Amino acid sequence: MFSFTRSLGARLSGLTARYVSTAANAAKSTYKAPASVSVPTQFKANTRGQGLMQLISKEEVKRYGADGRSNLFNKSHPDCLRPGDVVLVETLNSMSTDKTSTFIGVLIAMDRRGLHSSLTVRNVILKVGVEMKYMLYSPLIKSIRVMKKGEGFRRAKLYYLRDNPGRAFRLEGLVKAAKAKA
Repeated sequence: MFSFTRSLGARLSGLTARYVSTAANAAKSTYKAPASVSVPTQFKANTRGQGLMQLISKEEVKRYGADGRSNLFNKSHPDCLRPGDVVLVETLNSMSTDKTSTFIGVLIAMDRRGLHSSLTVRNVILKVGVEMKYMLYSPLIKSIRVMKKGEGFRRAKLYYLRDNPGRAFRLEGLVKAAKAKA
């Protein structure tokens, strides 16, 4: 039968000093990144990885939003989108071709979720309601233009327009005016 009579000191004698942590060793050990790794100066090194996904998400938003897309969802920016705005979204049909498709409609919802921010645009086409949901940082979105600022909408989500569209979807004149400008 196996015996537990050996003392703790005898069991630890085979371990080398680098595996045994003491208060003196813990105080002087700090992490230093190797020379091959570039650490951004604006962020302090975090050895535990806390907040790492937030940091990565902010970096991606900064990279994808270089063309001004981030300003569309920034509430403090004067050109920001608001529910009720009439928006023209131009998208690429595929990455390999230059063919584009456009969709004009009323912005009924916005989801501000960092890199996964999206907007929902609704229009009535041939008496059928059509909604399109676009991811803001998608590489297939070519441009987003505000055709007309929304007035008289006091809600963040305009889902009630699905049931009672009223005057919100009379957009034919805006399309003709946009084509005349271009």
